[in-house]
Amino acid sequence: MVLEELFKEPSAMARFRTPPLGPEMDAFCERLHRQGFRRNVMRRRIWQVSHFNQYLQNVGIKDCRDVKRSHEERFILEHLPHCRCGGRGVFKHVNEPRSVRSFLNYLSERGFLEVVAEAPPVYQALLDEYLDFLKRERGLAEQTLKTHRMNLIPFLEHLGAEALPSHLGRLKAEQVQEFFVTSVEKKKARTISRALQGVLRTFFRFCKKQGYIRHDLSQAVPSIRTYKLASTPRGLSDQDIQRILEHIERKSPVGRRDFAIIQLLRTYGVRGGQVCALQLNDIQWSQSRIRFPALKGGKEVVEPLLPEVGESLLDYLRFGRPQAAWPEVFLTAQAPIGPIRNPSTMTAIVARAMHRAGVTELARGSRSFRHAFATRMLQHGQSLKVIADMLGHRDINTTFIYTKVDLKTLSSLPLDWPEL
Repeated sequence: MVLEELFKEPSAMARFRTPPLGPEMDAFCERLHRQGFRRNVMRRRIWQVSHFNQYLQNVGIKDCRDVKRSHEERFILEHLPHCRCGGRGVFKHVNEPRSVRSFLNYLSERGFLEVVAEAPPVYQALLDEYLDFLKRERGLAEQTLKTHRMNLIPFLEHLGAEALPSHLGRLKAEQVQEFFVTSVEKKKARTISRALQGVLRTFFRFCKKQGYIRHDLSQAVPSIRTYKLASTPRGLSDQDIQRILEHIERKSPVGRRDFAIIQLLRTYGVRGGQVCALQLNDIQWSQSRIRFPALKGGKEVVEPLLPEVGESLLDYLRFGRPQAAWPEVFLTAQAPIGPIRNPSTMTAIVARAMHRAGVTELARGSRSFRHAFATRMLQHGQSLKVIADMLGHRDINTTFIYTKVDLKTLSSLPLDWPEL
């Protein structure tokens, strides 16, 4: 698709094709079209890029090969807040930084944008060595490695110039304790604090093994006291789940997708990540089976494809899923079209469905459906072994938490009342 198919005004066409960015506008327009953007979004992006083009002309840039990332930064941070350029009504400045970045990414792919490599931080070599150790020696999954990286970087930044293997020997226990206590006070949430605790202890054991520190500083990380199986899993009730399904508008592509996702979470108790990773060939129509990939060190889950689940999947695949070559079943609804890879996107889908149904007292994520599934199975008399297999747990001890919601069994185990 070229510019003439989006715009009919001769004055606009002349504006769009002026240097330095004008010669690349048609190719950029075609790129947006291939990515599945709607016409109105494409029109807005072209207008916003032309605004950036006008700014480049004013600062003396005459060729797209002379554009740098610093021009983008100055345009967004210095020009846009005080812009007095003629606007296009509702088009003006709405998501304009995103449009400019999209065009510069296009220039980078074309080889027009000079890529200046930033100097790596002082701690980068140490961090890379640590993550490689976790992957090679302990076999940690990519998501777990991201957790270690996210929690360790603030500590390494706190060390500054001392975050070098040759300098770690100077580190004292008091410094570790001070950083940890300050971080915990900021984070508040116990789960986040426990994750930081585990990462720091693992990192110091790694440093001791490598000979970077003489004393095992993992013992200097304060303990956060918790008790095994202390919490009670909180799942949705059957009435809540039914209300959530009833409040999903199923005539739109997004509604068809969300309904099928909620059906899978409700029926099989799988993790949100397993639904994201579900591929078209995992739905074995001829054998009436569905297969969910293993995640988080668990087991693959293979279950019968129930009629109501199959109907919701067919409805989405026929009338809601974008025409794309991706093997994943569920795709994003907005361009650029692609698989749902970000866990926060799945959380947002579930949260939106729960909000529409007025279910707000529980955490808004796929885990609520997983807890509801396990609780329902336990109340129907299924053994922990069967539930562990259905949830994909490799270790049955992970499933023991659900014994706390088995009220029927607990009520049959009363304690004798002591006599005076």
